[in-house]
Amino acid sequence: MQLSDPRVIEQWGGGGAAIWWAALNQVDGIGAATMLRLARAFGSPEAAVNAPADQLTALGRLTPEQAAAVVRQARQIGLLRTMIASWKRAGIGLLAIGDPSYPAQLLDLKTPPPLLYLRGSPVPEDAQAVAVVGTREPTREGEVVAAKLSREFAARGLTNVSGLARGIDTAGHRGSLSASSGRTIAVLGSGVMRIYPPENARLADEIAKRGCLMSEVPPETEVSRRFLLARDRIQAGLSLAVIVVQAHRECGSIVTATHALACRRLLLAVPWETGPFAEGWEKLRSLGAIPIGDAAELDAIAHRILTPKSPTSQRPLL
Repeated sequence: MQLSDPRVIEQWGGGGAAIWWAALNQVDGIGAATMLRLARAFGSPEAAVNAPADQLTALGRLTPEQAAAVVRQARQIGLLRTMIASWKRAGIGLLAIGDPSYPAQLLDLKTPPPLLYLRGSPVPEDAQAVAVVGTREPTREGEVVAAKLSREFAARGLTNVSGLARGIDTAGHRGSLSASSGRTIAVLGSGVMRIYPPENARLADEIAKRGCLMSEVPPETEVSRRFLLARDRIQAGLSLAVIVVQAHRECGSIVTATHALACRRLLLAVPWETGPFAEGWEKLRSLGAIPIGDAAELDAIAHRILTPKSPTSQRPLL
């Protein structure tokens, strides 16, 4: 079965599939790639969860320990239903790949998240989104630029996507919310009940009212570097364009930029010719990032974002 086959996607999302994806997601060491592999091997997440341990190791290529954990999840599915009900009472929803509301643009990713945990409510208009990302240690000027870009794009009907991190992410989220009808989505490297950094808990509450918090890991999962890196692809996948405001050469925003190019999104960056972010800008330029300069040209930039082209044909706008 191929992930590109719409019939497979529909099968994976139908009939209350979210609980079966959630069961797989409860097992340590089983992430998106393994979950998708198991669904392909057995035909559906439900069939994978209910498979015997020997088939999970032979056909699903799990370790004996992982196979045993999946079998335990099958036996405890009633407890998981109770847990999901408690999450729903706390305002947390589950959205499985194949569900009509699942963001179709995530299917452009090599490894789309099979299950999303949401706090808040995405809307169809969120498909017109731009990711404003950057370093956790920006200059004051960088924070101002991120907030202004997000606010101006929000005024033009674009949802902001970012990662709720300190620095540029926070400034971008706040910029979007400062627009009268601005929306923003925060993709987390933790569960939606474990906000990181903790000082952004109030901001997270605001985002849940004017957009949503989104994660591919269970709601009570603590933050980790692995989850932070994995969420970078989701930010890129959700967006029509990725804009890097300030970045060091090796920071996570460069990873988001590479994911953007891999799924044929527009890549833009604010140029910093000198100072601590010059190397990051040089790296982004070598990847083909379009420089954003004069803020007066935001209408032209928004138009370009809403009519995306192949990254191979990117050319300077300003």
